[in-house]
Amino acid sequence: MFGSLVLEISMSLALIYLLLALLCSILNEWVAGHLNLRANNLWDGMRNLLYDSEGTGLARQLYDHALVKNLGRPGKRPSYVPSRTFALALLDLVAPVEGATTTRTLQDIRKKVSEADTNTEVKQVLLTLIDDAGDDLKTARENVERWYDDAMDRVSGWYKRKAQLLIFAWALLVTCAVNADTILIANTLARDTTLRASMVAMAESTAKEAQPKNAKEIAGQLKQMTDEIGLPIGWSRQPQHPQAVPDNTGDWVLKIMGLLLTTGAVSLGAPFWFDVLNKLVNIRSSGKQPAKSQQSEKVQQ
Repeated sequence: MFGSLVLEISMSLALIYLLLALLCSILNEWVAGHLNLRANNLWDGMRNLLYDSEGTGLARQLYDHALVKNLGRPGKRPSYVPSRTFALALLDLVAPVEGATTTRTLQDIRKKVSEADTNTEVKQVLLTLIDDAGDDLKTARENVERWYDDAMDRVSGWYKRKAQLLIFAWALLVTCAVNADTILIANTLARDTTLRASMVAMAESTAKEAQPKNAKEIAGQLKQMTDEIGLPIGWSRQPQHPQAVPDNTGDWVLKIMGLLLTTGAVSLGAPFWFDVLNKLVNIRSSGKQPAKSQQSEKVQQ
């Protein structure tokens, strides 16, 4: 009985965390798109890679290259540049073809790079990558591509850390706005069998859905939880109400702890909680099988 109670409360909380995390992800993506965070992050990484801290040298030339320029929206920097495109554009800038189109050897390119009017660091990197390729022009280009890919892995890490901070900020804002207090919700679920059953049914239904929800669907499901099912989410203006603003130090401590627990959980992200919810649903489903088997045995007897 106790194990079933804990499992059902856990399923209910996982569903709430999932919905709030999805909402935070939608808000985060909207802000990221509005502020061009991905494009700006790539621009920072490109300036770092090409030793162009001011963005007025080789990085600017690369972004103005015909192969790269049309990758972004008109007037906007691209948020993604393929490694092959980067390698071709960079080699064309540093070692351009002059005169009639002819077949170039790797030594021709190496000579052009060594004579190029570009920063010493990039020149040193390119010469090292070219020398490592032996006499194979394709291998030299692939070396440049791998150099770029390795750098972009670090740039991706930068963005993930920035995005995680934004997600945490959204999680805190949304949690406080809707008063999603983990302690209050868990205590209410433990006492209310009907509420718990309704939440479990909704959790099982949500676990079967493969597609993520949009903001309207999430808001609708949260509203259904509060208005129809009676989940204690939201603020109340009635004094002494469990969802009212605390009026003493002890209640404030519990409220802050409950809100911080929710914030920390929601900041783990929607994929995490969708996976947890599915595992909990599977555990509960598998837990029912022995009872069914016993019933079958009784029927056979």
